[in-house]
Amino acid sequence: MKVSVVISSYWVDDEKPSILQRCIKSLVGYDELLTLVTTKESPLGFTDSWNRISSIAKGDYIIFVGDNNYQTAGNLRELCIPNTVTSPTICHQKQDFWGMVFCMPRDLVLKFGPYDMIYNNGSHFEDTDLKMRLDKSGISCVCIDSVNFDRPSGGRTIEADVNFMKKRGINAEIFRQTWHTKQQ
Repeated sequence: MKVSVVISSYWVDDEKPSILQRCIKSLVGYDELLTLVTTKESPLGFTDSWNRISSIAKGDYIIFVGDNNYQTAGNLRELCIPNTVTSPTICHQKQDFWGMVFCMPRDLVLKFGPYDMIYNNGSHFEDTDLKMRLDKSGISCVCIDSVNFDRPSGGRTIEADVNFMKKRGINAEIFRQTWHTKQQ
């Protein structure tokens, strides 16, 4: 079993390089590590960034990690369960799916995304959409509480974007239209 970790990092300030390094140094239990760094001068939407980097990962399992997170317990291999999407605990809190640290078997990544590009111009709801698509297809999402990540500087990237609320509104409307239509 080969485990790939993909990290999307948007350097919005001078502290982001050290935040990314802390994340990378904390990781235990992977075979391949891929990081895509973007800046204000060459930005990519969050959805586009993670889709691009996961498309070149070679692992049987792909673990998506936001750079603001760092591993404090367990081994990433514990997240690798066939036909199941897993998340670790975050700050020791259980959550069956968390869009900033999760593991998907390669075949599920190829089938489901990870993220639908219709959310690329906004912010938020891309992870909720993925979770809804997984649920609708009967794919289990579970928390593996032997693995933990802490998140000391969450929201740093979002808070640096003066258009955050507008972008969030765009994605909220896309989500509403997409899932309202699907449920009718």
